[in-house]
Amino acid sequence: MNRRSPSRSAVRRAPRRLAALLLVSFAAACTPPVPPPHLYVLSPMVPPLTGEHPTAGLPIVMVALTQVPDFLDRPQLVERTSDTALKLVETDQWAERLSTNISRVVAQNLAVMVPADASIPLPVRGALPYKFQVVISLNNLELAQSGEVLLAGRWSITDADGTKELAARSVSLHEKAAGAGIPAAVDAMSHALGEVSRDIAEQIKRLNAAG
Repeated sequence: MNRRSPSRSAVRRAPRRLAALLLVSFAAACTPPVPPPHLYVLSPMVPPLTGEHPTAGLPIVMVALTQVPDFLDRPQLVERTSDTALKLVETDQWAERLSTNISRVVAQNLAVMVPADASIPLPVRGALPYKFQVVISLNNLELAQSGEVLLAGRWSITDADGTKELAARSVSLHEKAAGAGIPAAVDAMSHALGEVSRDIAEQIKRLNAAG
């Protein structure tokens, strides 16, 4: 059986292909590794209670999973560069889903501000006899190039099963960061969320006193 010999052009191309592969391998080896992103979480405005503390007699409050736009509920922090343009900050990311983090922080704030036995939804449905449910829907929680943090949306307090709205308010806050950089911006977000929590806490106190 006759075997065809490689053409002269194929023979000439082989060294060039090998050189290209070696160049790509060398470039990959010389490329510095991408550093891991900085991770952030929002924090409660008031320090959480430490140690064991009784919850008997406190209103039991469930803070539902916060509704945020899909463009915000992502790992990267989002910076607004204009009314219609956004920029993802790849080097700075959330340590957990933003929607979950917001609810967790509001629950921690309410536990101290009311005070209340406040939590995000538990894995076992109906594990606690909730008295109030807090529902938060945000349109904005993002950075602005001016150094401000934008928080806008609506919160409501309902009965335990969410069928009756007991109190509600729209909110729009512009919180100035205390310094430059992402850490200061995240602190400003936490402070803005703390102001929202304070309003919710005052309404829960009023509703609980009214029975």
